[in-house]
Amino acid sequence: MASKAARKAIYLQKLHTHLKDNNKHLLIVSADNLCVNQVQAIRQGLRPHSSVVMGKNSFMRRSLEIHAPSAGKPAFVGAIPHINGKVGLILTDCDPEEVSETVAGYKLEPLVCSSMDIGMCSLWQWLLGFHMNLLTK
Repeated sequence: MASKAARKAIYLQKLHTHLKDNNKHLLIVSADNLCVNQVQAIRQGLRPHSSVVMGKNSFMRRSLEIHAPSAGKPAFVGAIPHINGKVGLILTDCDPEEVSETVAGYKLEPLVCSSMDIGMCSLWQWLLGFHMNLLTK
């Protein structure tokens, strides 16, 4: 198994090759509550003309900061502040509106939350209700 530094270098090199391709547009898409099958279906649907890059936000920011100006795409650096949360990058040479319509055309159903999520939610509701009762007394 490769070391941590080697895996990071491989990932940065992969992002660099995606940036060097003839991709003229960069779209940032939210990936909250999506399962692996849904992301894979979107990747397969966009594969002929686009590439979907998912990964750690710090790596995506760092790669854009380092490799976008050298790849002749300095405008991509402006997207760095918008990479936060669970997001993915779509690099495409097609019309961005067509790509966004293609992604929106998939029937994406959010994941069902686990019992732990429900338990934490009810705990927070209970704590908030308890705190509000103390304030009103």
